Amino acid sequence: MQVVLPVIYGAALGAVLAVPARLLCNFLFQQRGIEQSMERLHFLILLIGMALLGGVIGWQAGVTFRGLYLLLLLLVSACVFYTDAVRRIIPNELVLAILVLAAVFGLTGAIRFQIWQSLLGLVVCFVIFFLPGLFGKAVGAGDVKLAAAMGFALGLTGSLYAIAGMGALVLLFVLFDRRLPIAQRLKEMVPMGPFLALGLVAVAIILG
Repeated sequence: MQVVLPVIYGAALGAVLAVPARLLCNFLFQQRGIEQSMERLHFLILLIGMALLGGVIGWQAGVTFRGLYLLLLLLVSACVFYTDAVRRIIPNELVLAILVLAAVFGLTGAIRFQIWQSLLGLVVCFVIFFLPGLFGKAVGAGDVKLAAAMGFALGLTGSLYAIAGMGALVLLFVLFDRRLPIAQRLKEMVPMGPFLALGLVAVAIILG
């Protein structure tokens, strides 16, 4: 029961957070003059995904401030995932929320946090995602800012793990996306936000 109850608690909270995630995504779209409401199927997928990750968070962190941080990070990351997947938009408000959450919970000692590691992670991730644009590769400004925020939240080592995981997920996505011939798929700009969001949450849960 010591394991089961936190898992149930985390899964329930993860599912509940799907509601404010939906409202927040709709609000962010409206702020930008976009008429977009989350479809019922998308909401159901989001709810199930957040419930599963919430259960993992409950198992790993339990009822702690770290658990609260991870759940809030899950909420923000879910919004990033949806807005970028649907409209290729990563709102600045969500990037700022990741920075604020990491700083507040980190500086208060609720999570592992070393300011120099976080700043180094921010700079390195920014450079990794900014440089391809100098060579004509299409990388969105939102992706660059999100990567920098991820670097700050995870620190240098954690962010490199997240980028490696993100790369593997992007490769799988390209290989299994059958809408276009593979040669054209490799040239197409893939939305990085969903994969960065998944990497951020996964590594934050694993590394603590």
